[in-house]
Amino acid sequence: MTLFTNAVESIQIGVEDLSKNDDRRVLSAVRNVHAGVLLLCKEKLRRLSPDDEILLAQRFEPQPNDKGEVAIEGVGRNTVGADDIKKRFKTFHVALDWKRFDGMADIRHHMEHSYFKGSRKRARQAVADAFLVIRQLLVEALQEDPLKTLGPECWTALLENADLFAAELQACQVTLKSVRWDTEAAARALPDFACPSCRSSLVRQRDPNNKSQPNAALICAACGESAELGPVLSLAFDETFGAQGHIAVKDGGEPPISTCPECSEETYVVKEGRCAACDFTLPEDAACAICGSGLSAEDYYEHDGLCSYHAHVASKDD
Repeated sequence: MTLFTNAVESIQIGVEDLSKNDDRRVLSAVRNVHAGVLLLCKEKLRRLSPDDEILLAQRFEPQPNDKGEVAIEGVGRNTVGADDIKKRFKTFHVALDWKRFDGMADIRHHMEHSYFKGSRKRARQAVADAFLVIRQLLVEALQEDPLKTLGPECWTALLENADLFAAELQACQVTLKSVRWDTEAAARALPDFACPSCRSSLVRQRDPNNKSQPNAALICAACGESAELGPVLSLAFDETFGAQGHIAVKDGGEPPISTCPECSEETYVVKEGRCAACDFTLPEDAACAICGSGLSAEDYYEHDGLCSYHAHVASKDD
């Protein structure tokens, strides 16, 4: 069996598992589809490789050959994992929707290591993410026809699952968009809302008619667990503002989101000067007890009334 055939059959089996009315096969569906996507990635690296398929090796090193020349050879039997695939795709300018790729892998991880309640909806999300990644790999990276490659039954099932999940997600997000969020940051992060328990994006309001943030009670439509607003916003902000925060820290600036001194969630919006979860704002007299300079939320939270400089000096004196 070729690598490509193995990839295709893994996806087909996973889609068949999801279509069965048997909760015992739900995790198998996610595992098989995820494995198929990884194999498609490896197939792309195989096609990029010389005849020895060197790009599939996890490690390779220069070795002298029998002609006294230097050859690059694979070391060991291990093949590339997800992190190596990302690096090599970047090196060879192979585009892929890594956010959906990681989302699919994250759902598989949580399904394997936590409870199974409501897992069919979580599986639908994983397969819906996989559908777009599969299409991108087949059409753009491998120049293959998805309908012909996967077969009409499998491809139609993937399309229908993606449509069903999209409808469920839209229904959930309608209940969130009706809320008058207290911060612009919270409204901006709505597309990244996810359940802290299972990481599904099917988070909705219990009362779809509620329009007040303080009265917003959230529940996950995938696992059925209640979801506190603070942890939901913290996860969403990490997705929405994570890259911006990384750049700010790298350049010596202030990240857009910091820890709230009141509720301890990563939900304090620096630009708006308030916590998106509990509405905490810094007291007007929040200043360093030594130099009198105004305190940031981070200083107020971490340094007990001192600016970062004088907190550092005080720690050295201790």
